[in-house]
Amino acid sequence: MKKHLVKIISLCFVSVLMLSFMTSMTVFAADNELTVNSDAKVKVGDKIKYTLYLSDTKEDIIGFELRMFYDHNYLELDKDSMNYGKFDGVIHNLNIEDKIPINWTNISTPISFASKAEFLSMEFKVIKGGETEISQFVTEMYGDDMTYLKSYKWSYDITVNDKTIVKDQTPVISDDKQTLEKNQGSFINYIDGMGEENTPNKDNHQAVVGAASGTQIATEYVDVTRYENVTSGGSFNMMPIIVIVAVVVVAGAIVAILIIKKRDDAKITSENDNNVEN
Repeated sequence: MKKHLVKIISLCFVSVLMLSFMTSMTVFAADNELTVNSDAKVKVGDKIKYTLYLSDTKEDIIGFELRMFYDHNYLELDKDSMNYGKFDGVIHNLNIEDKIPINWTNISTPISFASKAEFLSMEFKVIKGGETEISQFVTEMYGDDMTYLKSYKWSYDITVNDKTIVKDQTPVISDDKQTLEKNQGSFINYIDGMGEENTPNKDNHQAVVGAASGTQIATEYVDVTRYENVTSGGSFNMMPIIVIVAVVVVAGAIVAILIIKKRDDAKITSENDNNVEN
């Protein structure tokens, strides 16, 4: 009986250790992995590069104003990494937490994005696991006719340690309240990353716009309708399963002990009966 109990207790001890190890590994993996824009899976310590592209414009660009957004709790911006592709003399402010205001104007040197070309790029160091976004909001972008662009297509890539892991995806439009309420310009940001003239989604072309400020053209305030991916694999919680497995293991061990004890008691009773008869 004692041998059986020792084996069962040892089995339970090993099972508990294994479950504790699995739980620790699961928690560590979750804490060490960051999901960016629901697509890119990166690790703490990785160096990632976000590259924004523009294409399908019908007019050459002579000026723009936009804001890029990120969360410093998850991503540490490399301020020396900012690159603006075709643009020279870009003005930006890198000293505002989680937001980068950017603008450029050059009437004498219009720039074409009729075909896909890099608009800007920036690099970050991953400092925390979880989920985060890199997003944007264009306040103004106008061509040589001095009106806002109506034909365009935005896209972005993400590389980690110089390896592309996300390619040609539609950028996330920021829902920053201050930007929507105070910095809405004549340019309209659409969820599909395309302009009103060249989008194939004319029947479902959702805009993210806010109240205009100053003398800008007023636009209807639309509560942000950007979709959220609710099937995020990175947030799956293993704890309920681990707890259930642990309960089953312990319950099984208890049942085994009771069965063995009952069998041994029956054996002892049988031996005593035989001794009495002899």
